[in-house]
Amino acid sequence: MSLCSSTAYCVIINTSKRVDRIHNILHPISLGLMLTLESIKKIVTHKLETIHLHETAQEAAKKMKHKDISSLLVVDESGVHVGIVTEKDLVSKVCIHNKNSTEVFVNEIMSSPLVSIEYKATLEEAAKKMVDNKIQHLLVKNADTLVGILTTTDLSTYLRQNIDMDEVNASILESLMEQEKT
Repeated sequence: MSLCSSTAYCVIINTSKRVDRIHNILHPISLGLMLTLESIKKIVTHKLETIHLHETAQEAAKKMKHKDISSLLVVDESGVHVGIVTEKDLVSKVCIHNKNSTEVFVNEIMSSPLVSIEYKATLEEAAKKMVDNKIQHLLVKNADTLVGILTTTDLSTYLRQNIDMDEVNASILESLMEQEKT
């Protein structure tokens, strides 16, 4: 996703090669310290919505719109979580291929296996896991129990509310000037 209104948000959201460069610039400043120390517990969404793997892509889209969410956990007949379907899945696997959403089933477009992180993890660990796995939805577990989900929207909202952008921008400019000297 490249809809970053600020460089700080790109650290979390952008999964291109620029992430490493930006992360290296930002890491020494307060953003790095905040991400290293702050637990994901503060920003995890605890309400998880599900959809059965044999429901259609259209039903998934309607449920996401109705619940104002960007993903649904996919469950099998036994209620076991077997995947996740996201807005991105709907766009990249149904819409752009001009498929009829009433004829495509969730199990055909879901992402699997599920990627998760422990509830006690830091924001930095969560952001790294999301970037490393090129995902925007990270499941959160407490021991073996699924307790929530963390999204790039959750992270960017938290950063926007808690970062002094003047300090971040000054550090970025300083680092870029240093790079130009070498």
